[in-house]
Amino acid sequence: MESNQIEQQKQQISQLEAQVASLKAQLEDALTTAGAQGGRRKKIEEMSAEVIDSNPYSRLMALKRMGIVENYARIRDFSVIVVGMGGVGSVAAEMLTRCGIGKLIMFDYDKVEIANMNRRA
Repeated sequence: MESNQIEQQKQQISQLEAQVASLKAQLEDALTTAGAQGGRRKKIEEMSAEVIDSNPYSRLMALKRMGIVENYARIRDFSVIVVGMGGVGSVAAEMLTRCGIGKLIMFDYDKVEIANMNRRA
């Protein structure tokens, strides 16, 4: 009876090892793909004025249609640094992200603690 249990456990171990090897291969493939793209979503070459799910910034192109902005796609060429991620900085960083800023650098000296949670957005 003991030898039967040992054989079953050996089978389970070999199955688990096969699963681990498969998951490692999938992870390596995903990391290779992400590394080739720089770990980012593929850059949309041309910003369409049509509202579509594959272009998260397409709703903002309405500004171009209204004549408020001439070349909205240029916002992707700019970099912005936000110093201080409190009530104003965190909201500013979120809005810049929603607008499609090219590169956003966030910096804050403060530590998140119970005493300052009210300043976090």
